[in-house]
Amino acid sequence: MATIILLTAAQADQVRGPSAEMPNFAALAPVALTDGRFYLGVEVLVDPAHGEDVAFLSTLPQADFATIQALLPPEPG
Repeated sequence: MATIILLTAAQADQVRGPSAEMPNFAALAPVALTDGRFYLGVEVLVDPAHGEDVAFLSTLPQADFATIQALLPPEPG
């Protein structure tokens, strides 16, 4: 099963955007949940493009994706 990192809105704002290491090729884009939290896939922790954010992101709570699926907003259309 997939693991995700859970972020508050403020934490998502802190990391959202282009990576300092590869600003033209990589960016973090936290996904909103219906309860006001956000998530990122845990794979960002091993992506060298996000090195400056790894220390911070690794301190945040993690969960199995299946546990938050009900909190995903409905797909448009």
